[in-house]
Amino acid sequence: RQMLCLHGLLPPRVMSEEGQAERIMSGLRKRSSDLDRYTDLMDLLDRNEKLFYRVLCDHIQELMPIVYTPTVGRACQEYGHIFRRPKGLFITIHDLGHIESILANWPERDIKAICFTDGERILGLGDLGCDGMGIPVGKLALYTACAGIKPHNLLPVILDVGTDNEELLKDEYYIGLRQHRDRSANYDQLISEFIESVKLWFGPTTLLQFEDFGNRNAFRLLNEYRNKCCTFNDDIQGTASVALAGVYASLRLTKKKLCENTFLFQGAGEAAIGIAMLLVAAMKQEGVKEEDALKRIWLVDSKGLVVKDRTKGGIAGTHKIPFAHQHEYIETLKEAVEVLKPTCLIGEQLAVTISGGARAHSSQLFGRVQ
Repeated sequence: RQMLCLHGLLPPRVMSEEGQAERIMSGLRKRSSDLDRYTDLMDLLDRNEKLFYRVLCDHIQELMPIVYTPTVGRACQEYGHIFRRPKGLFITIHDLGHIESILANWPERDIKAICFTDGERILGLGDLGCDGMGIPVGKLALYTACAGIKPHNLLPVILDVGTDNEELLKDEYYIGLRQHRDRSANYDQLISEFIESVKLWFGPTTLLQFEDFGNRNAFRLLNEYRNKCCTFNDDIQGTASVALAGVYASLRLTKKKLCENTFLFQGAGEAAIGIAMLLVAAMKQEGVKEEDALKRIWLVDSKGLVVKDRTKGGIAGTHKIPFAHQHEYIETLKEAVEVLKPTCLIGEQLAVTISGGARAHSSQLFGRVQ
């Protein structure tokens, strides 16, 4: 302390990193809400990155729901109100033609992975615009805590093209562009310039993770860039890989082949379609023809069972069409289970139903699964 001219500037007691971490956890546990715990952790990340990751790694099971879902969703909803210090890069639709120079402003050059979003479909909360930055920040914190990737090799990015959330546009503390979403050709130009600038500035092997893009863009952008750069869409492909692993694990108990199952999905968004597509690919590896694999998968969306020539609500989005079979229209999931007799139910809303308290109804529903 004397050599560094710190004598008298610090308390007499020298506390180890372990002791500092336990003090942080003690304070977090005294907080009355998870949002307060999230804010405390982000403040810690700002002032002492090493201690932040020590706390997170030592208490990953307890803190993962704080750093990421479900608390990060609430944090994004309040992002402008709890904003302290910027994290990551903020690139707007007005930066077209200058994105490489913005990347050059980032102090690190050795970037291995980038998580980026346009904020249009943040978790199940909808369009949060620039306030969706909490998602890339939280996701990359888990890259370090769970996968051991060094923080300076990671970069969270928000592509701000505006928001159609009227409440945010009227919020005096909203941190993003105060305009409706730009859905012109400029949007695609922004994505293209961003990806090409990343490849030029950080290298072609830099991982680009699409996160929480809206349905209208997620599938087409993945198809556009999946063979042009090192990329994946977490909502479509990441969720699917975990779900397929769970299905494979269940086959050890049921003693069935994957292609001997009938899958029924509650929901037909990015996650559901991603899982369904990966199930088809997995069945094809078993030697099943694609058309036969598709017949094993059914979708129930907000309008009911997805079938060909559906008179009620039609079919929104081309990504559902391969799973629209010739069948009579069924309005509810319960009826679909009774008629189709699936062997596997998949869907986030099923978990929501159970956690929401309707356990008896859900038990009856699962009881009808073959």
